[in-house]
Order: sequence, then structure tokens, then C-alpha cells
Amino acid sequence: MGVNNKKRRAARRRNDARRTGGSPGSRSGQRRGQQPGQAWDPIGVAFAIADPAVWTAIRLLAGRKSAESDARRHAEALERRLAGDRHVLEGAVLAAVANLVERVVDGGWGPADLAELVARSAHTRHLPTLAAMLHHDRRTQDRGVDWQAACDRVGPEARLPLSSSATLASALLVAAVLVGAPRLAAPAAQPVAVEATHPKLAKVRALLAKAESTHFDEEAEALSAKAQELITRYSLDRLLRDHASSGHDPQHVRRLWLDAPYTRAKANLVHVVAEANRCRAAFAKGHDFSVVVGSPHDLEAVELLVTSLLVQADAAMLRHARRAGGPSRTRSFRQSFLLAFAERIGERLRRAATDEVDARRDGRLVPALLDHDSRIAAAFEALVPHQAAVGPAITSAEGWSAGTVAADLAQLDMNPPLRARAREA
Repeated sequence: MGVNNKKRRAARRRNDARRTGGSPGSRSGQRRGQQPGQAWDPIGVAFAIADPAVWTAIRLLAGRKSAESDARRHAEALERRLAGDRHVLEGAVLAAVANLVERVVDGGWGPADLAELVARSAHTRHLPTLAAMLHHDRRTQDRGVDWQAACDRVGPEARLPLSSSATLASALLVAAVLVGAPRLAAPAAQPVAVEATHPKLAKVRALLAKAESTHFDEEAEALSAKAQELITRYSLDRLLRDHASSGHDPQHVRRLWLDAPYTRAKANLVHVVAEANRCRAAFAKGHDFSVVVGSPHDLEAVELLVTSLLVQADAAMLRHARRAGGPSRTRSFRQSFLLAFAERIGERLRRAATDEVDARRDGRLVPALLDHDSRIAAAFEALVPHQAAVGPAITSAEGWSAGTVAADLAQLDMNPPLRARAREA
């Protein structure tokens, strides 16, 4: 066969392949990846390209804070690659989103915590995208009325917008945040359900709100002390009732979000408050929250106390800075201050809890506490993977000393001269 004939036949094969969509070496126009006799499915082939491309973009964005420009770049690259198959691209993104939302929900995440994670890891402007993802999941999964209400609080129901580069980039960025969400070890673990606040805890909230808004130290002290007294009394009464009826509350999980800076030092405060209130806590490094496991009413008390004590610690640091200046304004001082504050608060809370048990002289209380603690420990072991705890270093003796003094002045128990006034609140 002459050279010209070979060239003409090769050119005909290339032209045939272009007309049929096959490769130059395929037989009878058979497409690459198509089995003999198999019907050609262009949408399926496009999805087979889009799906791994979407997942690759999500994983490349995962773990990167505020990667807005990178998300836009990946979105535009996907649009160019699938220019003629926009509906296939949107379908691949929706499929990835559905998979990720189901995984994080099974990993113990609720709508409110996911909203906090997205706001901190990306930006609050991406919350409508998260809300659309959660509502998309809710339309396919029946998670109950409380879950729907929690989704509504994140954002109103709407379809996930993917029609532009900006909305596609937002979806990729939120999906990347979900990829990095740390899961609890037990997939069945769920966050605390929305429930009516007990009247006593409602009064505690009101007392703490007054304590934080007043300009009079004496009044704030009385109100904070009354709040702590109500928390302890309510918790022990509830524990005795549950133990007597054998109707133990299931163990729940709550995430307490901590504001930067010094989140690891603040996590120490969460740990000691949780321990004193019959709960267990673990800090999620890199995500600015502590996971707390316990009974619902104890978790409520832990959150109330941590919030109030952090307010007191911040106020004490500011007062010390105004008086002393110098080292009190450094990062080393403030971190050491918070560590000392948490250490001494833990001592005071444990002593107060022991005093309350002794004062009751109720033989039922000790076995009830032992049973409760064993169940909490077992639930914590099952839910939270254990890692070696490495706390921040204490690098300022002045900060440690000042934090210890501030903890001694923090309002935890009743001051006898103010007891009558507090009871009037």
C-alpha cells in the first residue's frame, strides 16, 4: 500500500471519529468507555466527568479559611470544563451536598452548630447557601418538626442557587467546610433537641442577664450568686428524681463555641465547669469549640455558667489592664490569667458541689451521683475520640497571680450579708 493511500485512510478514520464522537481507533464509531452493544448515554458520561471534578474542587478547598478567591477559581474552571452541560454540573454539586449533609448530621451536627461553623470558617454571607442545603436535605429526609424549625432559624426555605459563578463558588466553599467538620465517634449521636426551658433555668437566665447589665458590683454579686444557687438546687433535685424512677435522661451532646483569642485557655474553663456539673468536655483543636456530654439540664447549666464566667474574666482582665498597664496588656499575661482563672474556678466549683451534697445529708444522693457519673463517662468514651490533651503554656507569673485573684472574686456562692437581697430578685 502506497504512502498516500495510508494517509487517505487515516484521514477518513479521523473524520468518522469526529462525526460519531468516538476515538480514531474505535470500531464503528464506538465511544471511549462504551461496551459493544451498549446504548450511548451522553448525560451519564458528562456526570462521570462532573462528579469527580466537583469532589476534587471541594477537597482542595477543605481546611482553608476564607478561601473565597480559590472557590471562585474552582467554580469558573468547572463551568469551562462543563460549558455545555450546566444542568449536569448542578446535579453533581447537589449530589455532593446531599452526601455531605447526611454525613455531618450522622456525625452529631445540628443546624445551629453548622451555621456557627460556616460563619466562623467562611463568612456569614454563606449562611443562605447552608440554609438551602439543609432544606434540600430535609425534603428528602424526615428529621422531625424540631429539625425543620432549627433549619428555618438558619435561613428561609429556598432552592440551592447554582446559576452563576458566585453562587456555585459559595456552594463549593460551604461543602468544603462540611468536609472538615469533625465527627463524633458514634454516628447515632444527636445534638440536644430544642425543648421548653424549665422555669428555674429561665429565672437563672434572667438573673444572669441582670447581673451582666447592672453597673453596681454589689447587685451583680447578689444576682450571680442567686443564679448559681438555683442551678445547683435544680440539678440535684432532678438527679434524685431520675434515679428514683430509673427514668434516666439519655446523654446528649452540646458544642460550646469560644471566641478568639485564647480559645485553648478558655476551653480549660469549659472543662472545669463541665466536670463540676457532672458533664465531660473535650476541646476540638482548630475549630474553636468544646464538645460537652451530659444530661440536658446539666448541659444547660454548664453553658449558662461558662458564658457568665467568661464575661467576668474578660471584665477582670480589662480592669487589671487599666490599673496596671505594662505586662497586663500582653498575650502571655492574658493567656496565663485565663488559665489561672479556670484552675481556681474549678477548685471553687468542686468544693461548692461537695458542700451542697454534704448539706443535704440524703443517703440517696451518693449512689445517684455515682450511677450518673458512670453513665456520663461511658457515653463520653463512646462519643468523643480520646486524644492526649496538651494545654497552652503558662508564660506569665503576673498573669497567673492576677487570674487567681480574679477567680477568687468571681461570683459563685451566696454572700451572707446579701442573701436576703438576692432572694428578692
